[in-house]
Amino acid sequence: MVEFNMENVQRCLCPGCPVQAGSMCVQEKLNRLKEGSGENPSPEDVPGAYCATGKATCEGLDPKQPCQCGKCEVWKEYNLGEEEPGGYFCVDGESRPR
Repeated sequence: MVEFNMENVQRCLCPGCPVQAGSMCVQEKLNRLKEGSGENPSPEDVPGAYCATGKATCEGLDPKQPCQCGKCEVWKEYNLGEEEPGGYFCVDGESRPR
């Protein structure tokens, strides 16, 4: 299981993922994070780290776009290619053992 912590959030590629690019909700959450006070955000406030938190709470995701999970350092470190779902965590939910 992937831990939800600031280190993993900062290494996460989800905020730049093509799947999320067209979502206004994701963009609003990113802007709030950038303007944040440096406090640890809750999973609901972070448009990413879905491998740890589960499906996205935002609308407007486009799973027809290419997933970039395989390029992510979190994905590599936790061997998420060997877990379920293995990618598209924003749509299919958090990583879990097969």
